[in-house]
Amino acid sequence: MFYGVVHDQITARLCIEYFMLAHPPLFPVSSPTLLALCWGVAATLGVGLVLGFLLAQASQSPGLPGMPISSLYRPLLVVLGATAAAAIVAGCVGFALSERSILVLTELRPDAWAELLPRSQQNRFMAVWFAHCASYLFGFVGGGVLIFRIWDRRQRPRLITILPQTKIGVVRAALAVAALVAIVWLRFIRAAR
Repeated sequence: MFYGVVHDQITARLCIEYFMLAHPPLFPVSSPTLLALCWGVAATLGVGLVLGFLLAQASQSPGLPGMPISSLYRPLLVVLGATAAAAIVAGCVGFALSERSILVLTELRPDAWAELLPRSQQNRFMAVWFAHCASYLFGFVGGGVLIFRIWDRRQRPRLITILPQTKIGVVRAALAVAALVAIVWLRFIRAAR
């Protein structure tokens, strides 16, 4: 979640319109700081819960001794660093493509967005859009690769059983169901209102 909040603090200052036009109005705030804080949490909460749960399962599931959390710091920092670097590069590419009229917002989204944004701000909008897409892509792929590598390093233990056999297994299953329900509610049901 920390990455998402920091990322959105930066991108909100580049183009606040990205959050005000391209996102549903979940939060009745206009401050770039508050808007970025709210969207940083909302956008990364579900992904963080899912990837965190899978990472915990891969590193602590029954079988070989679990991996200490301290051994996960460096790989997590590598994933976050690669994600941030990809966002920076993608943002620069998006800005350059828009500035040179190779990709034009009015052609990609011929709706009210383009009419509300001056041409110079459309370049920033494209930069922020590209940066966010790169962050999602690299976050998902990097998290998935990290989870797979840890699972593979632990000789591929069984991660989830259909019916939990221990008390901790029941707690993990209940947390997984609660996280899934929260994600679905926040992303789809509440956003539709």
